[in-house]
Amino acid sequence: MRRVDGPLPAATLRKMNTMRRCFIGVVILSIAWALAGCQAPKPIVRPLPPPVVQPMPITPSRPLPTPKAVAKPERSLNGAVIVLDAGHGGKDPGALARHGGQWDEKQIVLDIALKLRDVLARRGAKVIMTRSSDRFISLDGRAGIAERNHADLFVSIHANAADRSNVSGAEVYIYENASSQSQRAALRMGSAIKARGIYLRGIYRRNFHVLREHSRPAMLIECGYLTNPADARNLNNRSYRATLVTAISEGIASYFGK
Repeated sequence: MRRVDGPLPAATLRKMNTMRRCFIGVVILSIAWALAGCQAPKPIVRPLPPPVVQPMPITPSRPLPTPKAVAKPERSLNGAVIVLDAGHGGKDPGALARHGGQWDEKQIVLDIALKLRDVLARRGAKVIMTRSSDRFISLDGRAGIAERNHADLFVSIHANAADRSNVSGAEVYIYENASSQSQRAALRMGSAIKARGIYLRGIYRRNFHVLREHSRPAMLIECGYLTNPADARNLNNRSYRATLVTAISEGIASYFGK
């Protein structure tokens, strides 16, 4: 190795002094850590928060159909023989029109009976009318139609009258010594009338000719009082008569229980 005599350059001395100081600093720091029993600090690693998962909306490929209301099926009356008796007729008007009404009893009950015939026939019943027009039929003639045709049910339709105008409501009548079938028919009819929101005054026993003079199950329905202003207005209203038809048909169907 060749020796160089003479002083070192200033830049070289500065570089050597810097390296000497760094070496001394490292030695001092190592000694201090060793004396304190410490280790070099480790970097702090903070865990990342869990990812936030947003639920995916379920989108159908096409709009879901709106459920449709299922109509309650009508009770079948297949095979039932029903005699409908529209009260009065012809020379016998029954209770006269009151309180501004246009129709007498014979017209009101015929309209109800004809519409009721159509409803019952649609349900499968064999319907026999004692009259289907404005003509007079005797009480014996009406009872005889029920007996000859072996009616499973005889239904006489009427409208009432009273001395007092505050008497109102529908009524159901059976014979004084009515059979159990007639009693059951009247109870079912009363329930059906009330279910349609029609005021029912009650179910009564009476010695009516058309209920007494044949052996078939029978009832007579008074649809309201023409002497009462509210009842007279209702009985002269087409919509109200349609409600009566629905109530009576449901009472008959309930009696047959099919």
